[in-house]
Amino acid sequence: MIGRVLAAALLAGLLVGSAAAPASAHASLVSTDPAEGAVVAEAPGAVTFTFSEPVSLAGDSLQAYDAAGEPVDVDASARGEVVTADLPDDLADGTYVVAWRVVSSDGHPVAGSLTFHVGAPSETVVPPRDVPATDDTSMRAVASVVQALSYVALLLAGGLTIFLSWTSRGIRLHDGVRRRLLLLQRGSALTAVLVTAVAVVVSGAYQRGAGIDGLFEAASIDPELVGDDLTVLTLQVIGLGLAVLMAGRTTPSLAGDVGAGLAVWSPALVGHTRSYEPVSLLVLTDALHLSAGAVWLGGLVGLAVVLPSLAGRERDGALVLSRFSTVAAVLLGVLAGAGVLLGWRILGSWSGLWETTYGRLLLVKVAIALVVGAVAAFNRYRVLPRVGAGPHEARRRATYAVRRVVVLEAALLVALLGVTGFLVEQPPRAESAAVPVAPTSEVARAVVGELQVLAVLDEEPGRQRQLLVQVQDLAGEPVDLAERPTVSLRSADVDLGTVPVTPTGAGTFQATVTFPEPGEWEVQVSLRVDEFDNPVTTLTVDVP
Repeated sequence: MIGRVLAAALLAGLLVGSAAAPASAHASLVSTDPAEGAVVAEAPGAVTFTFSEPVSLAGDSLQAYDAAGEPVDVDASARGEVVTADLPDDLADGTYVVAWRVVSSDGHPVAGSLTFHVGAPSETVVPPRDVPATDDTSMRAVASVVQALSYVALLLAGGLTIFLSWTSRGIRLHDGVRRRLLLLQRGSALTAVLVTAVAVVVSGAYQRGAGIDGLFEAASIDPELVGDDLTVLTLQVIGLGLAVLMAGRTTPSLAGDVGAGLAVWSPALVGHTRSYEPVSLLVLTDALHLSAGAVWLGGLVGLAVVLPSLAGRERDGALVLSRFSTVAAVLLGVLAGAGVLLGWRILGSWSGLWETTYGRLLLVKVAIALVVGAVAAFNRYRVLPRVGAGPHEARRRATYAVRRVVVLEAALLVALLGVTGFLVEQPPRAESAAVPVAPTSEVARAVVGELQVLAVLDEEPGRQRQLLVQVQDLAGEPVDLAERPTVSLRSADVDLGTVPVTPTGAGTFQATVTFPEPGEWEVQVSLRVDEFDNPVTTLTVDVP
């Protein structure tokens, strides 16, 4: 039987893993042409946006406006990392705003705007109306709730399938108890499919920035926009259909286990784990994480239903509990190992645990998992041994005590899955973009090894200025360091020494500096790449 379950898990994993396509990190804007705030002598034929990864456009998600706030006809297209907006040939002099919204490879929308001037800036600029949404908090909340419900229903259905075919194998169950288990499995499977179908529409509306009204628009189910979500829905329909069909048979079937595994692993096809390298390892780790959660949740719910009917049959009760506790001990290690690997690889730094919403939710999830582990250990080593020892009445009370602890574990796991639903809708790393540059600012750049360092001063008047330092890889993507860089400033006559910097995003740091005199200032940046690598580079900025 164990071999059959392992074979089913392996086969489901191969089916899911072979369909997973790689993706790169959460998209950020690298550059634009014209640059932000640029004054160009002649109207450009097109505006281009270059991102850190391939992106796509959803509907009318790129629009242009003149200084009066009136729309300008544009023809937008996305090819790989570059989005191009072709402009009319007869643009008059003045200020123009291009508002954009693109979708990253991980399904999260990224938005912003670009302002440029033809000939000279307009004296007045009217804010445009109907600009593509930059962030729909309400839709993100809806998506998180739907995702949480989907996880609970999906993992419960898959876990109950394994409970019926493995944990309760050989145990004579009352017909009423078996019917309740089958009803729970079928009900959770149907709920999972329905909620996942709703999630497809929610994902489409969220990516389009269409708000709640977008849930009722056909454009929100465009296969080009929600192709991954439709794939997940298809896998769940097929997988859970097989699991439900085979669970009703007297003899468990390998096809039912394969179906349950295929359905449970389907969320690994989309989301943050596909956005980081190595893709295959992280997708497999995420799938194991989901499998562990399913078997544990389904097992706990199955025990809560079965144990009361085994009162007076302590041997059967001890056998079921022994099987589950053995599996649970292994699963706890799988959950811990998979969670640590996923969290470390996705966040990219320890500071992300408390500096990002994703990291803080991950800490809450870990805390709940630790409580679940403590409750499981108490159940296994303090309560369970009493089921098979002592007089009959004592064994009966111990059986009911085990059931109460199991119900508590199940409730904690539902809470953990709820946190997970909100977790997957959060961008894992702090939103980062290329160093923002004011119209007349100059960016100082230096290359050191496989990294480049950028430094820029804001254009506010006075001697107190904001210095922004960003560490990037050679492709222009911000890089998280093991520690904050050490930044020091000096001119030909004055040495300000080390200035404190504050992280504002991935690989980005800001310092408030009061310059005693104008002129050229050297910015020395010391990078702590790892325990042994500490390169130092010097850049020059001009203080007018």
